Parts: sequence; structure tokens; C-alpha cells
Amino acid sequence: MQSPCMQRPLVQTQFMQTPLMQTATDILDTFERLGWKANDPMAQTLQLRAHDPKALGDLVVQALDRNLKHATFIDAALDLMDDDSYLATVNAAWRRALQGARSDMLCEVLDSAALQYPDVFASDWNAYLHAVHAGEGGPEYLADQAWRALDATTSADWCATLEDDVSDGTLGRTRAIALLRSRRPQAVQQAWSHLFPTPDALAQTWLHLAGYASHDGGIRALHSERPLHIGFSASHRKLILADQPAWRRDVQKAHPTWNASATPVTQARMGGQLASTCGHCHAPLHRLLALVDPAVASIESATPLDFATCLSCQGWQSDGAMFYRHDAEGAPHAHPSQRQEAPSPPDYVAEPLLDADVQLFTAPSRWAWQDWGQSNGRQNLSRMGGAPSWVQSADYPACPDCQQDMHFVMQLDSGLPQADGGQWLWGSGGCNYTFWCAGCRVSGHLWQCT
Repeated sequence: MQSPCMQRPLVQTQFMQTPLMQTATDILDTFERLGWKANDPMAQTLQLRAHDPKALGDLVVQALDRNLKHATFIDAALDLMDDDSYLATVNAAWRRALQGARSDMLCEVLDSAALQYPDVFASDWNAYLHAVHAGEGGPEYLADQAWRALDATTSADWCATLEDDVSDGTLGRTRAIALLRSRRPQAVQQAWSHLFPTPDALAQTWLHLAGYASHDGGIRALHSERPLHIGFSASHRKLILADQPAWRRDVQKAHPTWNASATPVTQARMGGQLASTCGHCHAPLHRLLALVDPAVASIESATPLDFATCLSCQGWQSDGAMFYRHDAEGAPHAHPSQRQEAPSPPDYVAEPLLDADVQLFTAPSRWAWQDWGQSNGRQNLSRMGGAPSWVQSADYPACPDCQQDMHFVMQLDSGLPQADGGQWLWGSGGCNYTFWCAGCRVSGHLWQCT
């Protein structure tokens, strides 16, 4: 399995046409024989979905018994299943794991379940705990995401039996980490105190990983639980998809994180320039997103908010996050600590994002948590609120005014259209993260990439 900071490899090849629809068995047999050479299992999988969506479940369940390498079409099948088929598939995978089955493909499916439907493990949390601890035949790098579904009774029982030995490699440490990642504040605090009796920098890093910060002798959450995805118009989407391979365009067109199936929650504005200027280069700031009613996105503010940064300087001219104070109208202004008297011309002058209206909508609950590496361009990672999809480690900046860790409010993926027709990349193609300190009315922005 890969580390969370790496996307799955893309296979660059010339695909053959697929004139006839193949069954799930045909697709797997052909892939075992040919791999990606003179073969297009992604197109075959998409064709299977178009003609028989329920067959995607059969495709994945059959794949559990095969030794497949670089089978990214299986990831796409998991992404595009309807909820009923998905639940049946991950339940089947978990039953196999409970019966002692072991395979790389089984690990991949259970990793997906840990992220999208962790309730599947509620049938036997102790078995899941031992599977994670053993590290064999169970979920791997996304394993700890599942603990957020831990029920109150199990959480209380485990809190009451926390072992004194929480050193590396012990079951006691695995159990404490499970409680730390449970999203149950009382359990989180108890486990954190147990793991780190004397809080230090490492202890704070672990607490950030769990999505919390220490506060007045207790802890407070650093992100909300449910996101609003950013929906783009048809013309905007066309520009986003312009340079994508055909299979990825087809996947995105069908993926629920790209397509609002219900009435959008609210409208927002993306792109363009503001009158406010950058503290480094003194050029106009670039708008990321403007909200008329931030409360809709679980952002504490009595006024509208304009989130903006300098695309030319952030991450290049700045050391760490860039911060902005927001005035009574919600407009951002470079924080005094980052305003230079004389401008520093950037090495590259970036064009603003395309000025356009966007929608905020609620995707199905399976997509409340997303992983940057698992997305691999199939999923829409541009969203307000919810848990961050970190490219690297969790990194919540401290507010430059009150020094408290800031609350995560938005992430924007790479590939967003720019005013000049280009597509913006955060670094080498990562994500940008936006944070908010309600008490100080300060926003902060940083990006991560591989």
C-alpha cells in the first residue's frame, strides 16, 4: 500500500477500443492476461457500469480472489458504485477478513471502507482492533480513519481498560490511538493524556492528526464533521476537464462529489482580483471564494467573507501560511506581521482563478471524508468544511494574533481554471487549505504537495 501523500500511479498507454461489453469475469480474466498492454480495463469497467451498475459489486468481489497489480479500475468501480452495492461489497470483504482471508486487494477494499463506510466494522470492533494491530490482512494506511465510527459503549469500555503500556508495538498503544481518532471528545482527551502524560510538540502533532487542539485544560475540534462540496457550472467543468484523459472525464461526470443531486445549499463566488493587496509583492489579492452567509458553511462570522491570497507569493515568497485580517465588511487585508514596506517582486506572476459563480452542495454521506491519495483525480476535493484531505501531515497554523490553532474551513484542489486559460496547480499539484480564527477575524492559507 502507498503512503497517504502519494497518488496511485497512472498507466500511460494507448488503449484499444472496446467494441463489446465484457462481463466482470471477462474484465478480470483479460487484465490478468494482458494487464494494461493492448487492453483498456478502465473503459470496460465504465461500460459495465453504464449497462449494469450492480455488476460493479461483482467485479470487486471477484477481484478479492485475484492477485492484481495497479488495478486502478477497481478503485474506480468502488467510487462509482451505488450505496447499496457498495455496502454489500465492503460487508463481503469484511466477512472474508473475519474468516482469515488475506490479500492486497482485500486490504484496498477495507481501506476504502475505513474512509467511506467505517460502520461496517461495528460488527466486531475488537476483531478490527486486532487486525489493525497485526497489520496483516486488514486495512493499512487508512485504518485509523475507521475509528470515528466507534460506538459510545465500546469507546467507554476501551477507555476503562486503557493499558499502562502504550509503547510502540503494543496492543495498548493501538487501542489508545483508536480512541484518539474516535471523534468522541471525552475519549480523545483521555486517550491523548494516556499516550502523552507530559504534552510536548509530538503530543500536539498527534492531537492535530486527530483534528483537535488543546484549549483551556481540555480540547476543541479543529474542523466540522460534514463538508459542502463546491459545484462548478457546465462551462467551468469543461475547462477543468479539458486536459484530462477520456476515462477520467467519464469518471468525474458520474461521480457524486462532482454532481449535485439535490438543490444546492448556497451560491458562492470564485476567482477574480480584489482591491486589497499582497503584503509581499503589493499586487492585488486573488479571490479564492466569497461567501454571503458563512454560517451556511459552519463558519463563525456575522458578516460575509472574502477568502483570498496571493497566488504569486503564497508558498514561494512566504515562510509558512499567509494571513489576512478581515474588516467589518469581510474583506481581507494582509496581516501587519506579513506586510513589507517595499514590495518584493515574485519570481512568477500568477493570473487569478477564473471569475465564476459556484454552488455549495451536500454530497452523499459516503463522501464526508476523502483521502487525497485515494482520490487520484476521480473525486472532487474542493470543499468547504469537514475534515481536511491532507497531502502530507496535519498542519493547522496558529493565529498570528491570539496564537490559538486555527479552524479549518476550506480546501481547493489543483486544476482550477485561471482567467488566462491556464489551470492552477498548488506546488506540483497538491491542495490549498484555508483556516479561520473567528475571535480575531483572521484567515490563513497554506498548500501542500508531494
